[in-house]
Amino acid sequence: MKSVSNEKMTKVTCFVTLRVIPSFDRVTTHVHDTPLKLCREKPGLAVELAGEILNLPIPGHDEVLPYSESGTDPEVRDLNADNVVVCREGEANRLGIIVEVQRGRDKDKLFSWPAYQVNFRHRIQAPVVLIVICPNPSVAAWASEPIETGQPGSDFWMQVLSPANYPKLFENSDTGELAERMVLGTLVHEKSDDIEQLLKTASAELAPLPEETAKRYTQYMLGQLSEHPRTILEALMQQETYPYQSKLLAEREARGESNALLIIIESRELPISENQRRQIEECGDLGRLKTWLKKAVTAPSVADIIG
Repeated sequence: MKSVSNEKMTKVTCFVTLRVIPSFDRVTTHVHDTPLKLCREKPGLAVELAGEILNLPIPGHDEVLPYSESGTDPEVRDLNADNVVVCREGEANRLGIIVEVQRGRDKDKLFSWPAYQVNFRHRIQAPVVLIVICPNPSVAAWASEPIETGQPGSDFWMQVLSPANYPKLFENSDTGELAERMVLGTLVHEKSDDIEQLLKTASAELAPLPEETAKRYTQYMLGQLSEHPRTILEALMQQETYPYQSKLLAEREARGESNALLIIIESRELPISENQRRQIEECGDLGRLKTWLKKAVTAPSVADIIG
């Protein structure tokens, strides 16, 4: 099987569904979204997770394409998986992969997961594997248990990725080809003693990528990580010399200053127009924002603050 990149896709079609389990019931979070965004950025990542990390048999195929996450059948209620790709050879579907992200126990998943697999298998007329990404070891243990379907000899098993079996990558490729795996690894292993080294390696892996992609992946990490590893990453960004990192830090600081300014204006109950709000929100000049913040304490109107 040939690997597939974003920029240059070989003719390989592979359906893979990723599912990430959220810690809060049905609440969409950065932690939930990041693995799925990475799979959408690089559809072949789901195939890599299934074949190279979980050692599942991947049939020959010549194309990996994003696929609709909807598992809806006209005669049943909506079923929407987190992420789906399909491996295709010519016009033939060879394998579907569903990727889910799960951060907490949810008994409803014991019914919806088998339904995802069955419905997608029916739709594409090919085998389908369901991968569940569980950063929490206890949730991973729960998700690894067989689901009794009622059909003798047909218990349903998820393929689980967790800190126990997701590889820690400490060597850079110098090409950026491991970026998605490394960014996902910082989520899976965020409580590891090795998290600082994992973050360093992931940051370096982003260097060869286009600046906008590197910035986006860094934002994924900043959004998905809990406070301790996020603080480590922010400190690393201040030390590194990659242009996108300093720009990203400046953008984050500017957003913080503009939010603080709006809070002061609202707390003082000063009337503010939509144009004035937009001007504050879109200002990226830290010096100007700091000047506005000083004025905001005593100025009689928003016009006097930003005028």
